[in-house]
Amino acid sequence: MHMRADVEHRESALDAYVLGRTQREYERLTRQAQIWEPVTRQALERAGLEAGHSVLDAGCGSCDVMRLMADRVGAAGRVVGMDVDAVLAGHAIEQLSQTGPDVYSFIMGDIAEVTRINQAPFDLVFARLLLFHLADPVAALRRLWEWVRPGGTLLIMDYDITVTRSAAQIPVIERTLRLCNDTFRRCGRDIEIGTRIPSLFIEAGIGSPDACTVSSVMLPAAPSTHMLGDLLDSLRPQILRHRLADQHALTRLEFDLRAAAGSDSFMRWPDLTATWKRKPAADAMN
Repeated sequence: MHMRADVEHRESALDAYVLGRTQREYERLTRQAQIWEPVTRQALERAGLEAGHSVLDAGCGSCDVMRLMADRVGAAGRVVGMDVDAVLAGHAIEQLSQTGPDVYSFIMGDIAEVTRINQAPFDLVFARLLLFHLADPVAALRRLWEWVRPGGTLLIMDYDITVTRSAAQIPVIERTLRLCNDTFRRCGRDIEIGTRIPSLFIEAGIGSPDACTVSSVMLPAAPSTHMLGDLLDSLRPQILRHRLADQHALTRLEFDLRAAAGSDSFMRWPDLTATWKRKPAADAMN
């Protein structure tokens, strides 16, 4: 495993990740990745990731997708992760390298600030649940597209969280979802960005996507309320900052969520949109 900082960038911007960087949030990310693993495997396959390919996972986070990528590219491939959180990603990649082929490397960098990556171009440039957290997703798409080699592919996966709901309209789940959505909005996040990604491809000058799929899952109340409680905890500082609820109200909401875990209901998760575009072989990097 190679830890690198071979990027050129402007002065670092503030971390845009509004969910914080606590151990509980890291564990939530890992559980979230497990839920979306089958859909992500399918997207990587449909986007054409093959043995021997080079791939960049922008905003790699806990690096769960990098393991799936390594399964496809094999020992002859390269899997490069980039994230602003070197502690989380670096530790995860170190663990991956101990159990699989030595194809991994890591770049510490903020996609909003990075201007060049020495390992580029790549056969596949990938980002999952990254654009949701960025102030300028169109600029990020342009940057990611620059790092795709001619004949390579850009694959973006992101959420539309407006569709999330309790199948039985359980009041505490609905209240929590509204509070989380309101908080993301107050933080300047586009909570429908997954649905808008095809349009953002066009706005970024990439062109109309080759394909776009939408996936979701429905899970029982117990794991869903657990994850929702973790999300609420991660958003707590922002909720309090924007005065959307006080500490007492949040404590009560968490208590009611735990009680709702015993319900027989299910929760519909966000839509996860996968959008990809192959760069024409005649294109040259800008």
